[in-house]
Amino acid sequence: MIELSSSTNSSSFPSMSLVSSPPRSVCSTTNATNNPTVVVPARLHKFPCQDIEKLKQKYRIQHTSCFTHFQNLINKHRISKCRECNSDEQCRICLECSSCFCRHHAQQHSRLPSHPLAIDVKRLFVHCYNCGDVQYDPVFERARRKIILLQQNSTSNPSASTTVGGICGLLNLGNTCFMNSVLQAFVHAPVLRECFLSEKQHQCESKDDNHTINNCIMCQLRLLYHHVHEGQTTNEPFVPSQLLYLIWTHENHLAGFEEQDAQELLMALFNIIHSQNSDENSNDEKTCSCIIDRFFKGALQSEITCSQCGSVSTKNDLVRDISLQLPLSSSSDELFPSSSFSLENCLWRFTHSETLSNFYCDKCQLSMSANIKLTISQAPIVACFHLKRFQYVKKSRSKMRKKISAHISFPAELNLTPYMTKTTMNEENAKYCLFAVISHFGASVETGHYMCYVKPQLQNRWFRCDDHCVCEVSAEEVFKSECYLLFYQRMNGNSAS
Repeated sequence: MIELSSSTNSSSFPSMSLVSSPPRSVCSTTNATNNPTVVVPARLHKFPCQDIEKLKQKYRIQHTSCFTHFQNLINKHRISKCRECNSDEQCRICLECSSCFCRHHAQQHSRLPSHPLAIDVKRLFVHCYNCGDVQYDPVFERARRKIILLQQNSTSNPSASTTVGGICGLLNLGNTCFMNSVLQAFVHAPVLRECFLSEKQHQCESKDDNHTINNCIMCQLRLLYHHVHEGQTTNEPFVPSQLLYLIWTHENHLAGFEEQDAQELLMALFNIIHSQNSDENSNDEKTCSCIIDRFFKGALQSEITCSQCGSVSTKNDLVRDISLQLPLSSSSDELFPSSSFSLENCLWRFTHSETLSNFYCDKCQLSMSANIKLTISQAPIVACFHLKRFQYVKKSRSKMRKKISAHISFPAELNLTPYMTKTTMNEENAKYCLFAVISHFGASVETGHYMCYVKPQLQNRWFRCDDHCVCEVSAEEVFKSECYLLFYQRMNGNSAS
């Protein structure tokens, strides 16, 4: 998340006016172009990290800057390996003694007095082990992004940079990394490209009414698509202020500048698009022709079998994503052996038969046990899988939202045939290809950070979209990230089955 301040380089970003305002205020735009005046309240740190404040005081005494210190550490550990085990996985550098450790040994090292802070070598996030999470201090954040931009400039090929189309950063408007990540995944869905880039006008555009266009989610998404895929200047980030305003207007629970859940934002975006574009004369959701129901809608079939008489009752429910349970780190679930934390394993468990202890059978007229099994009866064109990393766990008398940080492997190509209803099984329509991954970094949804990895259409290259910073990364980084939302598109074309 970028921390907006008055020191933002005006040559790199569109002009912005940053003032304090009530937490649930709405950003304003002066016109429908991509150069609005955005009103963003300063982020309030009610409980600043004391260890970070001490470190900044140390920098002031030594007459050095946070940027200089970070840059020196990165240069010192260009080949980063843990001092204890020689591992190069998820290395972190102690900000007190400059020693490099893997994630496990960094936590052990932090128990020493005055060694609680460490910086992630790859993403340059600062972890405080006393606070137990990633810390977003404005000074540290500016230094982090400055180093990222320097790394991009030093590794990029100027002659080739202009040939990469369809890649553009999105400006963070104040804890809006969750929205930027979802928009990046949405923009890079190959099947949606034709819908938004076709010459056919949307009904609002023919009215030539700025007020109507500003309040139409499809018109605003079309502006975003054209900026990303057909923009002449790929280096200038898009300002999604009007999209943020529309989301706040239609989904009040997401209004404000607090960090939000990316999956909730995705469902809110789907709801807004559906509500503004569904047929007013039709109340049947099955026949809706909006782009969400055409491309993202699928169906799950629940099949309940009575253990006494063997009668079977089935029900189909329409879904736009599939939420998959993950194992708690302390659980001993036999369906989740530690060696098989994978998307396929989660899907297998999702469709695994379970026992209901208190099921009322209409045929037997009694309550008894039954078996229930979920399968995918209709596979969508774009399949979105939500890995439930944030789960409520009991702690004394209250509940807290805990993050499951276990690594979940996922394939570049996925076959849904084993998880589909037998009567609707069609292997040709069950093969999918990965095009976007939304990952979450940090210990909780309230303080973490979202990034989106995208694979542009017809390119065998992955890019990391970290708000306005976009850079090419290796496939290894993508498949080792803490995936939260996975987006796959059917391989056999765009037509619905």
